[in-house]
Amino acid sequence: MNLLFVCTGNTCRSAMAEPLMRKRLDAAGLGDAVEVRSAGIAAYAGQPASKGAKQVLTNHGLDPDAHMATPLDDELVKWADLILTMSQSHKRAILERHFEALDKTFQLKEFVDDDPESLRILEEMGELQAEAQTKQALFMAEHADEIESLQQRYADSGGQDATIDDELAALQERLEASVQQEADQMMKLVAKLPDYDIADPYGGTQDTYDTTGQEIGVLLDKLVVRLKEEGVE
Repeated sequence: MNLLFVCTGNTCRSAMAEPLMRKRLDAAGLGDAVEVRSAGIAAYAGQPASKGAKQVLTNHGLDPDAHMATPLDDELVKWADLILTMSQSHKRAILERHFEALDKTFQLKEFVDDDPESLRILEEMGELQAEAQTKQALFMAEHADEIESLQQRYADSGGQDATIDDELAALQERLEASVQQEADQMMKLVAKLPDYDIADPYGGTQDTYDTTGQEIGVLLDKLVVRLKEEGVE
């Protein structure tokens, strides 16, 4: 299994989650079954973990200098079997570019939430997502000739036909309108869920980093239990 943690710069939250999770997997005998990586949606390649994150890792007996930030890219999204983000904004940013990753992208806190009411809401959201995906697939199939025609016109014009962009935008609007009902229902359900964001400690005191590290650690403990229950070996 390939597990990917994602935050903003890949120097704080996900930089702590990756080695902390790897340590837990080794202790649980799952180190060979799960490969763990981390990335940032706005990361600069090669940046070290932040000072506060390094101290958290040191306190857990981990090498604070082993981490180098990695920007999230298409290859990493395809590589991952499970993508766990630190906030809703990270999840949204991924799905805006990779809708195909919908079924494998969650917030960390969301993924391990075991509250019955939250689980009921998430299940209903999953059903809505499936309905939306089906509608979008049908829309694309029904408009396949139109899409092919636009692509051909674009190629014939060498990308110089300005009207094609307008027609593509109109097509996108129609696609979005086809699932507007599901989108509206989804927003109502999201409002009923607890806040799944893990606060960004960047720029905070060491106490702030320690608190975030502790929160992530508790969530990772629950994640290991869930992976074992799901038969990851």
